[in-house]
Amino acid sequence: MRKLYILFFILFSSVFFGQTYSITLRYRANGAGCHAAGYNWSFYGNTTSLASFSDGGNSMDVPTTYTTYANVANYLSFKLYLSNSCVPLGAATKDCNDNNSSEVTTINLIKGAYLGLNGCNGGVSVDKFIPNVNIKNLDVANPTEVCAGFQLGLAAFPDGFPAEAYHWQYSSDNMITWVDVPATINGVRTNDIKTVNFSMQDILGTNHANFLDKQIYFRLGYTQTRAFSSPIAIKYSSCAPVVKQVVYIAPKCNGDNVQQIDVYFNRNLKPNEDIFPLYLKNEDPTKTSPLFQLPSPVTSLNFDTATNWYTYSFINPGVLENNNSYTIKYQARLSGEPAGSLQSSQTPFVYTDPPKMQFKITGQTQPTCFGGQDGTIDIEILSGTSPYNFYVDNVLTAASKIDNLHYKITSLKANHLGYKIKVTDTNGCIEK
Repeated sequence: MRKLYILFFILFSSVFFGQTYSITLRYRANGAGCHAAGYNWSFYGNTTSLASFSDGGNSMDVPTTYTTYANVANYLSFKLYLSNSCVPLGAATKDCNDNNSSEVTTINLIKGAYLGLNGCNGGVSVDKFIPNVNIKNLDVANPTEVCAGFQLGLAAFPDGFPAEAYHWQYSSDNMITWVDVPATINGVRTNDIKTVNFSMQDILGTNHANFLDKQIYFRLGYTQTRAFSSPIAIKYSSCAPVVKQVVYIAPKCNGDNVQQIDVYFNRNLKPNEDIFPLYLKNEDPTKTSPLFQLPSPVTSLNFDTATNWYTYSFINPGVLENNNSYTIKYQARLSGEPAGSLQSSQTPFVYTDPPKMQFKITGQTQPTCFGGQDGTIDIEILSGTSPYNFYVDNVLTAASKIDNLHYKITSLKANHLGYKIKVTDTNGCIEK
């Protein structure tokens, strides 16, 4: 038996600016049934030979072998050649002489494409193809934490790899599951790029508050098992009181100001901490103007004994649009410097304007005799909230209920000037 190993290790040079790959080849061969067997493979980057292996003989046996080349230069593509031969031993039917090659671009190998060959005696394939990359937090002053609402800047190095090598992933469950960072966020590219910027809320979505004060991990890689870089952990901190609940008291009458909006926070303000700005935000993306924004910072909150939370109340804040959804958005500051920026994580509340108080006169009868007091006026309620009050010339007057929407005012004298009729609902609302 003869064995010949020829392994070429290509060190990166200044031509490649430090972009190298760690590549693991997997190969095996067996000459059982052959009087004489041959097995050879070669591995190329572009047209440069990087590694090769040769074996043969009457009892050729190459067990499954993994060989890693830790610093292979950045070529445009990689290619495998495989040659197998066998002279049958006795009555054995095995007889072959094959030569095959396969080439895959570097970009596709980064993304996980298969590069391998198989012949009658054995095969060879790329088992791992990993760009030698690392990542870091661009915030060198606070590299292990990011405040809610703030941009997280991450960078990969070195430069010069294909864009696919800078494929960002994150894990919110202690590295059990890896999720691809979206390709774009708000129209800005945020994946397959060397430097990215986004907030935790951008990637975690509407449930981001569930991950406050937890570690979020980031890395470069694909799927669940192909990590390119070591992960880094970033603590997602609120850096601000967190809104737990928003309760609004609707106006009594249609079109009036909202009576009150109560915002419940999970904690009180710290010394030298305030909230500014604080406002309502319409969830309709076409309506971007802040609503009820405070002209000055919130410097104190009130303790609510029923919930053990701390509250701020907008009193008589203004008018909202019917059937629109709203949420609270705010910025905490510490000694005047921006800290956490959040919006309420609960489902936005939907503002419902009370129904209008509307009615119409549907009929009337004159007194049957001169000077009589048996005239009537029939009223139909079109909208409003019962029970209703009826006024004749601004005097509260009893009305007979026919059904929920129809009423009759009776015992009226003839009046050549006519009567002024007013109807109010349970909230004192009148038709406007």
